Amino acid sequence: MAHGAESVPFAFIAEAERYQSNVTPPARERRSAKSVLAGLLIALLVVAALTTAVLVGAPALRSPAA
Repeated sequence: MAHGAESVPFAFIAEAERYQSNVTPPARERRSAKSVLAGLLIALLVVAALTTAVLVGAPALRSPAA
């Protein structure tokens, strides 16, 4: 402990760990339909890009026919 610092009773520390605020956070706002559709469009675009990459890259993974 630093020189000159006040000691803190253990009971105070134990109380501080159990402290819960009585202030409730504000309610979350609902996402708009436009925002939900934009998220779905982005997800669909990512899935389509990955599917296309697999389909285009698959022939390169085959061994050449002799």
